[in-house]
Amino acid sequence: MGCFSSRVEAPTEEPLGPPAVELDAPTPYERKLKLWRKHGGGDLEPVLASGAVAVLDAQWVISHAEAGGVLAHRQALPKEAFLSLAELVEATAHPSFLPVAALSYPWLTKDHPDPRGANLARVARALKALLSDPDYIPRLGVFWDFGSLHQHPDPPNGVLRTEEQNALFKQGLGCLGTLYSHPHTFVLRLTSFPDGHKAEDQTEGTNVAKYFDRGWCYTEQSWAGLTKAGYLSLDLGKMRGGKEYTYWSLVDDCTKAGRRPPLL
Repeated sequence: MGCFSSRVEAPTEEPLGPPAVELDAPTPYERKLKLWRKHGGGDLEPVLASGAVAVLDAQWVISHAEAGGVLAHRQALPKEAFLSLAELVEATAHPSFLPVAALSYPWLTKDHPDPRGANLARVARALKALLSDPDYIPRLGVFWDFGSLHQHPDPPNGVLRTEEQNALFKQGLGCLGTLYSHPHTFVLRLTSFPDGHKAEDQTEGTNVAKYFDRGWCYTEQSWAGLTKAGYLSLDLGKMRGGKEYTYWSLVDDCTKAGRRPPLL
């Protein structure tokens, strides 16, 4: 005879759904904001939020340079040239640095720092290398004084900053030490003049001193030498012509000579 069991099988359980989301779980932006502030991004928030400082979008700088452009003063730049504070927070991805770079360089003329766009092209070349691995640096905000601080739009014709812009300009100047000495920002130093720039060709009254003989440049590179890791302070004057750079090859070439002691 066949066997018959009177045992009742337990019903099969339905697979469980996804775990319940905790009501207080941080959003992706909140996690980025926490990382941004862990790296000291909060030190830059007052001037970024007030509009005293506006950082340029590195990708815009690259595109503008490749189109043969020349950098205009801040008030004349389009909205898409800049990254907002929220966009900087979103771009914070690396555990060791902020997506912010400050440019240190000598102005080439009294009224315009780079009238032919020669330095724009050099900076864009370095930025392209820094952005070559989007998982490493997805976006980068660039502090470039002429485009980041309010300027006198047309001094020869009497077009100057407004009172409000003057107040913001002074607030921005007060943050320069933080921007350049911050342990988690990049500093990009153009320590050489672009090809073709000759002191004897400049108009009378133009400052023709080299990088290390300029007061602002010397101060900025000294700030950068205080607490910053060597790979975050790059001497773009060491870039080699004709070489296509990646992030790491740029860092390798632009830190070979070491750095000067931070004497102030």
